[in-house]
Amino acid sequence: MLEVFSPFLYVLQSLHGFTGKGLALLLDAALKGTSLLLLSGALVLALRRASAATRHLVWSLGLFAMLALPLCSLILPAWHVRVVSAPPSGNGGERMVARVESPVVRGSSQIGRSRSARVAAHVGSATVPFRAGWILSLWAIILALLSARIAVGECCVRRIRQRSRPFEAPQVRALLGKVTPSLRVSRAVELRTSAEIAIPFTHGWWRPAVLLPAEAERWSRQQFEWVLAHELAHVRRNDYLTQMAAQFACALFWFHPLVWLSAFAMRREREQACDDMVLSLGHPAADYAEFLLALSRSLQSRNGAWSTSVAMAQSSRLEVRMKALLDPHLNHKPLAASRALLTALLAALLLLPVAAMRVAAKNGSGNIAGTIHDPSGAVIPNARITLVSGDKKFRIESSSGPDGAFKFAAIPPGSYRLEIASPGFAIAKSADLNLEPSGDLHQDITMDMGEVLEEVVVHGHKPAENPATPRPAPRRIRVGGMVQAAKLVSQVKPVYPEALQKQGIEGTVILRAVIGTSGQILSLSPFSNPGPALTKAAMDAVRQWQYTPTLLNGEPVEVVTTITVGFQLDE
Repeated sequence: MLEVFSPFLYVLQSLHGFTGKGLALLLDAALKGTSLLLLSGALVLALRRASAATRHLVWSLGLFAMLALPLCSLILPAWHVRVVSAPPSGNGGERMVARVESPVVRGSSQIGRSRSARVAAHVGSATVPFRAGWILSLWAIILALLSARIAVGECCVRRIRQRSRPFEAPQVRALLGKVTPSLRVSRAVELRTSAEIAIPFTHGWWRPAVLLPAEAERWSRQQFEWVLAHELAHVRRNDYLTQMAAQFACALFWFHPLVWLSAFAMRREREQACDDMVLSLGHPAADYAEFLLALSRSLQSRNGAWSTSVAMAQSSRLEVRMKALLDPHLNHKPLAASRALLTALLAALLLLPVAAMRVAAKNGSGNIAGTIHDPSGAVIPNARITLVSGDKKFRIESSSGPDGAFKFAAIPPGSYRLEIASPGFAIAKSADLNLEPSGDLHQDITMDMGEVLEEVVVHGHKPAENPATPRPAPRRIRVGGMVQAAKLVSQVKPVYPEALQKQGIEGTVILRAVIGTSGQILSLSPFSNPGPALTKAAMDAVRQWQYTPTLLNGEPVEVVTTITVGFQLDE
């Protein structure tokens, strides 16, 4: 069964690291409770010929387990069960998570792409941001509303009980003294009457009371005995507690349909179990069934699902009760207290290991984390970090925080690569990273300064018969962030050699230079050489250029410059 829920389990693991334990604890209890309620349903189906009291006990234990699961999961020591979990996947072989777009500033100078960053690996931990606070807020709001409805129902029943009066009929008091020991009820039970109710019901656990409608004064002795036997059966079986537990389970797990179905099935079995206890006192089933039918016809409109009283004829499936009463093949024997206790102990032995179980992915998800630095050692905030799988089936994007830290968590083992981009710095690509099962990797990354690109086109005149040479496209990238790029403030344009113009010779000279901290060209060398004359003309002019220095965190630094000088002939 655990393999069926493996995609859900992967999300559950991520939630433990992403959003704290609140939502993960709730989903964990819902998942485990689903298994327990399904088991309860299977047992009830297998016990369909057993007594209603047995089936009611099974449903009650299932709902009690739902309530106890969150608390037991918190206090019990964990034991881990590994199952197969699904790795992150997405449409089109790619999955983007938490995409961050950094602000950019465009300028005349561009930051080029350069060499890879320096990377050092050691042990660490990480998480990926995931927001689920709105889910918890919605759950808490509906829980509060349903809990308030339970409280209002309890207050209404208590108010009716307070305004009722004691039932003083001597023959009814005598019947109460007769039925109480027959059902082995050890607590004192109040007998009261009220004109506000239409059917008898039982309220309370420690100080229970049986409330009768005003028309009960016209009942016969036999009818009184049936009613008292049924209501005292509720007291003997502690049905007030099981009903309150079912209602709170429905409020806590309002999103779970199995909880609502279990609570409905439990209420149905509860009434049949009390009917069986009436029959155990020797009353004829046909006469008792006829009285229940007549009593249900006087039922006023009430919300039995949310009333905290335990009424005698509230069941919406009265026809099922009639058939059960009149079926001689069904087991109508009440459940012995010793068997009920043994069943509860067995249920607790099953609940404890289930609550302590922690599901982990068999592939042993690991973590990748690190910190981004600039060449001066300062951290780089808001850098965009992309984690790319070795097979390039998915990508996860995040960004470094104010302290320069980035975090990825619950990552399946395998080969990965980190790509880091920040305005003003060269794009960094790490070497292939091999994440072991349940392993942790920490990457300290130092980003290099980006290169400044300058392009100058020197125009000349060419003979008409020479074909035009296409102009090379400039290379540009975004500039911004913690780096203030160098700007060209003084430019001497190269002179196109006259002899080359007459010969119709064109070309592009690419120069590599270093801009010093004062903005002057410190060194200059050709990267491409279309011809000695063109190269010399370009270098003679570029040596005289003046820049503003490049600033890193406010301090001037030396940067590498790529300068493109194109010599083109006009028509």
